[in-house]
Amino acid sequence: MRKIRFVFMGLAGLLFLAGCGTARSASRNGLESRVQTLENRVSVLESDVQASGALKASTAGEVVTGSVSGAASAEQMTKKQIQEALKNAGYYDGEIDGKIGSKTKEAIRQFQKNMGLKVDGVAGRNTKEKLLKYLP
Repeated sequence: MRKIRFVFMGLAGLLFLAGCGTARSASRNGLESRVQTLENRVSVLESDVQASGALKASTAGEVVTGSVSGAASAEQMTKKQIQEALKNAGYYDGEIDGKIGSKTKEAIRQFQKNMGLKVDGVAGRNTKEKLLKYLP
């Protein structure tokens, strides 16, 4: 009877430890994902600061936008490009399907809030202009 109890307790202990290892692994993966998202945001903020300095140094005062990922301007951005830019910026983790559903709208709202834009969940011209820099 003692042996059975000992074996049972040993198995229970192993199962408990195995569960803890799985939880730690999942937690670590989640943290790594969050760190990557934050690193992406820092990179974008750094480029904003650099662009701001270049803009102040401009004598003509003109801002020239080029072609980014097939889009000549913010007005020509596709819904898929909006989702892709939001994903690259760390705001969207859904499928890039070109459908602006509730997840995409919430990502747009968070992006707008963090960028100091009008928060309405709609990717208008100002939002798209900020999103352009997140496209490859």
